[in-house]
Amino acid sequence: MFDIMKKKWIFFGIAIVLCLISVVSLLFQGFNLDTDFSGGIALTYEVGSDFNTSDIEAIVSEALGANKSASSVQKSGSDVIIKVGYDKGLSDDERTEYSSTTKDAITTALASKYGNAVVDETAALESDVFTDTESAAAEPTEAVTDAAADTSADNAAAITADVADTTESAALESGVRLKSMDDISPSSGQELARSAFWMSLLACAAILVYITLRFEFTSGCVAIVALVHDVLLLLGVYSLFRWSVNINFIAAVLTVLGYSINNTIVIMDRIRENTRHSRKESYGEIANNSVWQTMTRSINTTVTTLLTIGMVYILGVASIKAFALPIIIGIVVGFYSSVFITGPLWATWKDSAVKAKKANTAAKKK
Repeated sequence: MFDIMKKKWIFFGIAIVLCLISVVSLLFQGFNLDTDFSGGIALTYEVGSDFNTSDIEAIVSEALGANKSASSVQKSGSDVIIKVGYDKGLSDDERTEYSSTTKDAITTALASKYGNAVVDETAALESDVFTDTESAAAEPTEAVTDAAADTSADNAAAITADVADTTESAALESGVRLKSMDDISPSSGQELARSAFWMSLLACAAILVYITLRFEFTSGCVAIVALVHDVLLLLGVYSLFRWSVNINFIAAVLTVLGYSINNTIVIMDRIRENTRHSRKESYGEIANNSVWQTMTRSINTTVTTLLTIGMVYILGVASIKAFALPIIIGIVVGFYSSVFITGPLWATWKDSAVKAKKANTAAKKK
């Protein structure tokens, strides 16, 4: 049986190096924040021909110009969701103008590639009805009043509903159609980021309290160190490779926190049982035996979970992939921390506490 404790400094060293790389990347590169956090616009287009996201990304980059690009491009069936972040320091009026200009530029660029832009017939009809009604109100003649009565709100709503049903049922065969445009305020994105940060801290605090009550304070601290390792590496990977960070990523981080602590608790539980029945063994031997006694369970759980979430990532749509990818990374780093960090760190902590106690006792006798 491989002695993990004898190689613990190698495992600690690997973890420390990876964490340092993550910290450096976070400090100097930061995150590639999606519009969920940085603010921006989200444009949803229906494309009437086959396309791939790389072509859309190139088209959008060319349309935006000045070395700008979309923060994310996601394909969902025949639809494509394009998110473009705001420039820093824009006022409300400037953001409104920027949104309109960006929408027009992207729509024109997509139309030149995939065919003419298709006007949303429902929106056009509503605009015509409102225009006619406003004209009637401005010219209160008898004839105009009759015309306005004919185009009452009920009739307009009925006509709009009929056109909407027809538009939704008919698939777009050529060109592109703008289906929706959403504006995301930078302030709401910052509030979302703060909420995610405090939720993560609250989760770690709750985990520390739970493990301390069930096991001991040392075990709780070791578990928190393992969680910090897992989350820091996950954040570092996204920062290093400049992958887009959105709301799905935050949900995945919280999921990883719960999944990773599960493996750690299993090992801690076995350590507690072995400590009760192995009075003559050292802390290092107890930790090593406990890790290996739970190794089969840890491997089986990790592999089966990876197979499942891996298939979700391969077969899922873009939004599902954005959620599955960080979970896959978190499962891998969580297995490493649970097996190669938790047990050895617990044994090292306990040995240090014993040595410190002996040193204090010897000092008092002198």
